[in-house]
Amino acid sequence: MRALFGILFIVSACFLQAQTGTVFGTVRSEGGTALPFASVSVDGTEFRATAKESGSYEITVPSGREVVIRFGYSGAPTITRAVQLVANQREQLDIAMKATELPATQVTPNRLRDASITKMDAKVTRFIPSPLGDVNSLLIGQAGVSTRNELSSGYSVRGGNFDENLVYVNDIEVYRPFLARAGQQEGLSFPNPDMIERINFSAGGFEARYGDKLSSVLDITYKRPREFAGSASASFMGGSFHIENPMFKRRLRQITGFRYRTLNALLKGLDTQGNYTPVYTDLQSYWTYDLSEKVEIGFLGVYSRNKYDVIPTDRETELGNFNQALRFTVFFEGQEKTAYETFFGALNVNVKSTKDLLLKFTGSAFRTYETERFDILGQYRLSELDRDLGSDNFGEPIKLLGVGTYLDHARNSLEATVLNITHKGTWHALRTETRHHEWQWGVEARSETIKDKLSEWYLLDSTDFSIPYTTDPDRLELQRSVKSRLNIESVRSSGYVQHVWEWNNANDRSWAVVAGVRAQNWSYNGQTVVSPRARIAYHPGWKRISAKGDTTSKDYSFWFATGLYYQSPFYRELRDFQGVLNPGVQAQRSIHFILGADRQFKMWGRPFKWSAEAYYKILDDLIPYELDNVRIRYYAKNNANGYAMGIDTKLNGEFIEGVESWASLSVMRTEENITDDFYYNRYNAAGTLIQPGFTFDNVAVDSTLVQPGNIPRPGDQRVSFAMFFQDEMPRFPTYKVHVSLVFGTGLPYGAPNATRYEDILRGPLYRRVDVGFSKQLLGAKGQKRTGFLGGIKDAWVSLEVFNLINLNNTIDYSWIQDVGGRYYGIPEFLTPRRINLKLIAWF
Repeated sequence: MRALFGILFIVSACFLQAQTGTVFGTVRSEGGTALPFASVSVDGTEFRATAKESGSYEITVPSGREVVIRFGYSGAPTITRAVQLVANQREQLDIAMKATELPATQVTPNRLRDASITKMDAKVTRFIPSPLGDVNSLLIGQAGVSTRNELSSGYSVRGGNFDENLVYVNDIEVYRPFLARAGQQEGLSFPNPDMIERINFSAGGFEARYGDKLSSVLDITYKRPREFAGSASASFMGGSFHIENPMFKRRLRQITGFRYRTLNALLKGLDTQGNYTPVYTDLQSYWTYDLSEKVEIGFLGVYSRNKYDVIPTDRETELGNFNQALRFTVFFEGQEKTAYETFFGALNVNVKSTKDLLLKFTGSAFRTYETERFDILGQYRLSELDRDLGSDNFGEPIKLLGVGTYLDHARNSLEATVLNITHKGTWHALRTETRHHEWQWGVEARSETIKDKLSEWYLLDSTDFSIPYTTDPDRLELQRSVKSRLNIESVRSSGYVQHVWEWNNANDRSWAVVAGVRAQNWSYNGQTVVSPRARIAYHPGWKRISAKGDTTSKDYSFWFATGLYYQSPFYRELRDFQGVLNPGVQAQRSIHFILGADRQFKMWGRPFKWSAEAYYKILDDLIPYELDNVRIRYYAKNNANGYAMGIDTKLNGEFIEGVESWASLSVMRTEENITDDFYYNRYNAAGTLIQPGFTFDNVAVDSTLVQPGNIPRPGDQRVSFAMFFQDEMPRFPTYKVHVSLVFGTGLPYGAPNATRYEDILRGPLYRRVDVGFSKQLLGAKGQKRTGFLGGIKDAWVSLEVFNLINLNNTIDYSWIQDVGGRYYGIPEFLTPRRINLKLIAWF
């Protein structure tokens, strides 16, 4: 902790104050038509803005030096203008652009219209110190989001699990591997950050145009290039490359990206030693072509292969406390081979039939083939260590608590094919300076085919006795065995319609209302669900008048969102612990009530935003589940109801000029009540509660019925805090530091059995600090370059230190059992401190 506070003190001491000016104006076509949502940015900084519906814009720029403002619009050549302002100066700059192609934007990026939606910059992922370095690293620090595994792309939102989150790329829902048991098996997440234009995230209360899940939506849109550009990166953990360019007078555009990742150096720090061979590759390409000024076609193709092989040799884990310190030692034989191969293709046609009507037609195909094969023999012993400081054997084993052998076997495979056809439309019924009415609608038909072959078993031998113990000498009892072949073919059909109202009244007051309804039918269980949703947002236009009569805007916004959210089962929700499908499983349901507010303000002359949301969710028809590392194991029954409540708050802004940082704090609670769970407390003749493995007299003479009632859900993380902070040296702005800090309280857990009500133990705190130190090699202001280097716009080298404080964070527990029935939970620690060197270049 001293190291952490030292870093934070140094970072805080480097806060700078800077003066700025303001440039404003309009962005129009050469014919005088307003170009809504044109991008405006200041080169070499993080200052950016988006033109309004009328084409007007306003952007903050550094003062006291010449800066270059870049104007971009889809289908138009980029325009740059150089300006130099003094502190607090306002300068008007009107721009005329040559724009001929179909606009890509479908949804108005208005502050009230998109209340409760967080917008993120994908380029920041290159500087966030994270082992994966993908889009999910941006979610760390977003309000309501919890992550506890640096090796996994999974995340939890307001107490839910990853299956409760929607992820879209170009309006198409995407998936992660189904068979993954541990984060290191998942590999690369689907979105490629180098190819992303926009990222929108909502932690709840999202609109009817998004699908049917209980928790959140992550909406990602890929770029449609306006000029030639590219990037490349290389590190100890892999590399990436992307290139983008328009062709044929900007009618044809393409962006292609390749990623390669290996976590071998990172995994060698785990307690389980061995020969790790993780190789993850990904190739994506997105093409768009303008058939005419009103019709555009596009194609997105993706191929990815994640391969994870390991031959474990040994493991040594120390646990417990000073009073009872334990050491768990295992010697392994065997190996594990896991592979996930994914193909994805999507073809879309966008028709701008009139200036107010946009029609989109999309067809997509997703196919994944996953295999999981392992035979792992482990011979273990659990020892108690000497804690006598005066002993010559201090820290050495003095007592053997358990010894045994286990054999873990699996031959699993899964094939999944998802075919999808979608139509979406947007009609701007009314667009004026003070009022805006907009209709949105969509219909979708999705075919799902899943073939799953399960063949796995687990044998445990403790002190020469097989567990569970049997007196039959000719019978061998396995602790766990699943063997089945499952096939599912089904069709999901859904549709939605929603309306948007916006009013801009006098005195800068404005309102926005989004109301809609969606419906879905699933042929497998025959259930049809209907989900009404609504959100209302208000900007009061408050102003503060000083004693001198100066007027200052107090830029607040408030919103309330509610709706009915269903989540129909996909596949894993239908399969129980024994590998049996339950076709009677119905959709889970959640009713959201969300009250939120934000304020945009300036501090030290730089922009900041504070936001907060309080929420309460009523949960019905829940399917209970258990977490096994990253694997979600469902009970395949709608036999629970519950709730989730809490408050999320976030502050983000430019503590350092042109460099964004953020911090978030979440406090929450989520519980569920399983309707048909109960158990008996049994007592012996002495009136003592019988606990196998602890009590000697295990003959019951009396019992009492216990109904557990509300118990914490697996994602019940009461408090979480995250921060991402960037700083630069005062007189050397090419040197920067990036700090990512995550803190979370413990999650519920329990022994591996079918008694969900026993999973009420609390794991340890999650604490992690990652730091990156960066130096800009090329692209600094005033730097002269010739030859090959002249084509490189920006280049950085970064030294990253993962898990700076070197704390042991626990993701799960391995359980061993002796013949007396007593369980020992052995923590599975995540990665220790590791160092990575990374080189990044943009051209």
